[in-house]
Amino acid sequence: MKLIAVALLTAMLLLLLPDSRAQSPGARRAKAARPQTLPVDTLKKLEGQGNNPLPLRRVILYSNGVAYFERRGTVTGRAEINLSFKQSQVDDVLKSMVVLDLGRGRIGAVSYNSSAPPDARLNEIPFSIEAGTDGDAAGGIAGVLKQLQGAKVIVTAANRSATGAIITVAERKSQIDANKPAVVSHQLVIASESGELQSFDLSEVRSVKLLDEGAKHDLTEFASASASARRRDAKTITVTSDGEGSREMVVSYTIAAPIWKTTYRVVLDPEGKPFFQGWAIVDNVSEEDWTNVQLSLVSGTPISFIQPIQQPLYRYRPVVPIPEDLNLTPQVYEPANGHSGNAGGGEGRDGSGGVAGGVGMGSGRGTGGSYGGAPPPPPSGPVTTLSDAITSGESGVETAATGSQVGDLFEYRIDQPVTVRRDRSALIPILQTRMDGERVSIYREAAREDRPMSGLLLKNTSPLTFESGALTVIDGDAYAGEALIERLKPGEERFISFAVDLGTLVSVRSPETNKKTDRKTAFMVRVVNGVFQAHYYRTEQKTYTVTNQTDRRRTVYIEHPLREGWALSASTQKPASRTDNHLRFRLELGPHATVEFPVVETQALMDSYALSNLTSRDIEVFAANNYIDAATRAELGKLIDLKARIAATDTRLAAVSREAEEIAKDQQRLRENIDKLKSTAEAKQLIARYVAKADQQETRIEQIAGEKKAADAERTKLQAELDAAIRAFALDRRLE
Repeated sequence: MKLIAVALLTAMLLLLLPDSRAQSPGARRAKAARPQTLPVDTLKKLEGQGNNPLPLRRVILYSNGVAYFERRGTVTGRAEINLSFKQSQVDDVLKSMVVLDLGRGRIGAVSYNSSAPPDARLNEIPFSIEAGTDGDAAGGIAGVLKQLQGAKVIVTAANRSATGAIITVAERKSQIDANKPAVVSHQLVIASESGELQSFDLSEVRSVKLLDEGAKHDLTEFASASASARRRDAKTITVTSDGEGSREMVVSYTIAAPIWKTTYRVVLDPEGKPFFQGWAIVDNVSEEDWTNVQLSLVSGTPISFIQPIQQPLYRYRPVVPIPEDLNLTPQVYEPANGHSGNAGGGEGRDGSGGVAGGVGMGSGRGTGGSYGGAPPPPPSGPVTTLSDAITSGESGVETAATGSQVGDLFEYRIDQPVTVRRDRSALIPILQTRMDGERVSIYREAAREDRPMSGLLLKNTSPLTFESGALTVIDGDAYAGEALIERLKPGEERFISFAVDLGTLVSVRSPETNKKTDRKTAFMVRVVNGVFQAHYYRTEQKTYTVTNQTDRRRTVYIEHPLREGWALSASTQKPASRTDNHLRFRLELGPHATVEFPVVETQALMDSYALSNLTSRDIEVFAANNYIDAATRAELGKLIDLKARIAATDTRLAAVSREAEEIAKDQQRLRENIDKLKSTAEAKQLIARYVAKADQQETRIEQIAGEKKAADAERTKLQAELDAAIRAFALDRRLE
């Protein structure tokens, strides 16, 4: 491209030479036939005009919303490369830019216009001009000159000119027509060095030249700040390198970019074998064309973030009042996992995966007509369907990408240079291959009540990783439906459903409707840590009735919910695969066949009894349910006897405790009565009687204390025997 540009510019210079017009056509042709030469410096200058010295050579798009750009080019001597970016891209560029000089050059500073915000710059300029017209004193030339009071200028009008300092800009209103608003005019008044005052009508002034350097500087700064405020989304980064001779220079960086997207087409042959074709959609929303760039598409999600580092950050010293410091806030489907091979799941979307329509399992080769006229005549020659074309190898589409693993990521490298104009998008073929798969129907009760979905059990036999995307299915030569596919690694299998299967009917009888929830007898009894455990199963049965309503064979997969704590019984067919949430059962149905498929699940439950709380009634229940044999029953009987003796001891203790309480109350009554009696003969007899009774009670209290002590000792001994017997009790028995 550079050589072509040089040749065109050279030809233009030759045509514009002064003597070219005076020569005859023959002479000009003869002269043009001779080789023309230009100085080397001129050629280099012409070659550099209109060309970026570091053109874009490589673009890598990631599925996490960033893009890697690489620029390469030849530079000579001291190189100064200016790169323009949007304001929102600069933070990413500053933290990711890599600059290399592959010759003998030395990379210098990478600079950018890190000035104060435009609003702050405008506030520092000693005047402010709003956009307006010449008739508007606030925004026109009158407003500018009025704020330059005292500046030395040269004023040129239609018939005279003068030099002097601006004194003022006077406003004059003239009422010409009472029915119309007044006409406003402005008069510029200047004073010469000799003291002469002159007035100019601004409508007649052709130019005003500033002679004051300070005013010139202020106007230039105002224009620059105003332009920056208007172009808020523009930033220039300059890369320099010092060296000698011609050498290659590389600059790379990452910026935010639209994610690349994938779409797939699956064409099924008459046997249902899939031919897979993948396309990538890339969007160029940058400010330049991608011309003959090496394009790569990476599947994965590397960590990426934005950090605001382009604006200067200040730490302020405390002042009165203390200013508010800067706030520096950092910005920081279901695959198979068991049973048969690596069969996969994870189609998401509750098994629907696409539009509920299409042609189901049929070939889609029906006849049709057009509205308003006779149907078109059949073609004269043989008709080639899409599947026939693919079988013959005449698809006409070549894969444009080579896939490879890059660490934990997967890269599609586009083999040929790609050109994508600015604000345009491109559809690029990245894979085309025949894959393993079969036509199946997938039923999930939560998705539909009576119909399964038509789909494919697709296996990725290629070495490529398929990124998530939309998938369109073509059955023979007709549209069959659409689906969504999640990321598919090499060797993985995945269900793809694209239409409702109107040729298969499924009905479900749940445990609530078929009364198939049962509690089975115990299969094991154990004693663990003084607790008698009786383990048993509860079973539930769900029956799927599948009917093939067509004259073709059907392969139907039943997705049965996987419940925690439940397991398949030995009588149930083993699932073809297992996911995190479902068990998948494969059923084969002949034409117009009906199959009843029961799924029986068991849940292990347990009844527990503390040995310390066992009763004779519990032992009778254990014996009746065959949980225990005669020896175990005898051992449990000993525990019951110990518990009975402890209970008897507790009864004696309670009785003597009550008797002691009653004696204490009676003695309190006697003492109160003695205090109230007078010293008479009758009182003395009564007091003597009370004292004799109290003496007898004291003797009984001493006996009670002995009995209670003996009962406490006996109870402690019996409780120790019971605790030891419980700890020593062992049972681990499997029941038939």
